[in-house]
Amino acid sequence: MLVGTTTLIGKPHAQPAKPAPAVTTIPGSDQDLDRIDAAVIAALTRAVPRLSWARKDAPVIDTPNWASQAVGRPGGVGYWGTGSVRVDGVDLIADLEITREGAKRWQAEAAHACSKNAVECGEQTGPDGEKIRYRRSVSEQEVPPRFQDEMPSRMETADAAALRRDGTLLRLNVRTVTAEDNLPIAVGQLIAVVVDRAVALAPMPSPTPAATSTVTTVAGTAADAARLDAALTSALRRQAPDFTWLTKWGGESSPTPVGFEPKGRLNVDAPVLYAATFRVGNRAGQVTLRLVRDGEAAWSLAPPCPTTALAARYCTVTEFPGGERLRARRLLTGFGSRPGSARPVGSNSYLIESLRSDGTLVRLYLTQDKPALSMEQTIEMARERSLVLAPRPPAGTDTAQAYGPPRWDYDGPAGDAVTAALDAASPDGMIYLLPFRGGDDGPNGATLLSYNFMVQRGGLAGDGEIIVERRAALVLSCATVGALPPATHRAHAHDGECTESTRPDGNRVVTIVSRPAGSVVYSVFVQRPDRGTVEVVIDNRPNTGGASDMPTDGDFGRRWPKGVKGGATPPLTLEQVTALAAHPDLINLLP
Repeated sequence: MLVGTTTLIGKPHAQPAKPAPAVTTIPGSDQDLDRIDAAVIAALTRAVPRLSWARKDAPVIDTPNWASQAVGRPGGVGYWGTGSVRVDGVDLIADLEITREGAKRWQAEAAHACSKNAVECGEQTGPDGEKIRYRRSVSEQEVPPRFQDEMPSRMETADAAALRRDGTLLRLNVRTVTAEDNLPIAVGQLIAVVVDRAVALAPMPSPTPAATSTVTTVAGTAADAARLDAALTSALRRQAPDFTWLTKWGGESSPTPVGFEPKGRLNVDAPVLYAATFRVGNRAGQVTLRLVRDGEAAWSLAPPCPTTALAARYCTVTEFPGGERLRARRLLTGFGSRPGSARPVGSNSYLIESLRSDGTLVRLYLTQDKPALSMEQTIEMARERSLVLAPRPPAGTDTAQAYGPPRWDYDGPAGDAVTAALDAASPDGMIYLLPFRGGDDGPNGATLLSYNFMVQRGGLAGDGEIIVERRAALVLSCATVGALPPATHRAHAHDGECTESTRPDGNRVVTIVSRPAGSVVYSVFVQRPDRGTVEVVIDNRPNTGGASDMPTDGDFGRRWPKGVKGGATPPLTLEQVTALAAHPDLINLLP
């Protein structure tokens, strides 16, 4: 039986690196993530010389299997990375987090530093005066049979945290992935990584001086939320004098907008009025208004206007005198949104983004079945000068900024790009695309978008998945594709006949043809040089688990023919799947 003890260990197993040169990368940028990745990988391999890169039960690869992303808020960008490694034959998962708000975290976690499962824990001072906290623990849990391949019933974990003098906190966690294994790494080896001077965040740039504002309310207050409500109401009434707010679809009239998540309007840097219902005459709609203080980032991180296929017809960018830029989109209908409708067409819903000359952005999203307002009227509303952010509150003021940075909205424009690309890849037959599931949504926007889809044409049928990643874990090849995180590519067969090539545009292409249990699965990856990646996988056996099953109930069951069966091959050829994965509006969807 293991008994918890508190110990104090001496110097780290491996000495920290020499002082790192001055950091010049922009926090959260790809170059910054590459810099930190390289420092983390170097520190790990110095501290644990026997470390190799491998996913659970998969062959060792030469390329580090390390995925990372920017986390935190726009004014305090941090870092998070994770990788699958093997040490002395034991498969492990390693996670590293760096946050700028270290002092708060350090104090909040003090009471739980040594949990009941700890077999070793303690604190010490690092070589540069860092406060160091470490722990090694063993935990056991009952795991339902269906999750036993993903979650061990017994886990050994070690972690080390270092609070540096500049207030940043680094935490490295390593854990086993199989119940039978013991952790082959000492906490001293983890400490060597978190005190490594090269593993550090880039300094945040000096804030841009706030533009002069005539607004007298303060952002994040109820008074300012009321000001924005009144401004939007006036803008709507100027476009439609018989406009009125409603309490809900089919509800009573209301003097003010009634939206979901009302506290979202109290966000200091990105207030949002979400899905407020209105009526013009006998036609109803819903409007979402978001203002973003860092408008340049919001503009650049949003999906760009499609360049080809159906969606490109409905998206325009206009530049106005004075520096304002406006992006106007007419969104597409979903597949099968009406009985007998198998192809997408333009809808009556609009998304307007106005990037103002002061760097702020106004985002107006209007959904309506029959047009209560036109595109031109919606554009005029988005350009309304009274829809402007208030000054930030003085430092230290207690506001509702806890509601966090804006969560970038991808359901409309991103779904349209994927819809149109699939429509172009399969111009005949029936196609169906499900709403996406998204990955983490940090200061750089979504890290992953995923769409399940089905195609039926020419007596063939199959379902699959389209995955778009902003930054894949590794450079893909036939040798490394099997090391991709299984949680992201669940049920995808990445073994089979594999070919790889590089296109004239520099993008890598990896194609895999698998034949598991009598089915045929095509998997195609296209990857940009910066590791932005698209995977398209499709099989010839819908609803059999060959690739990614579609649901058989709900909306899908009403819209799709019953008893869909596949044929000898997937309904798209390997060339069509490759063209879909390489479609410019997919490969550039997450810039």
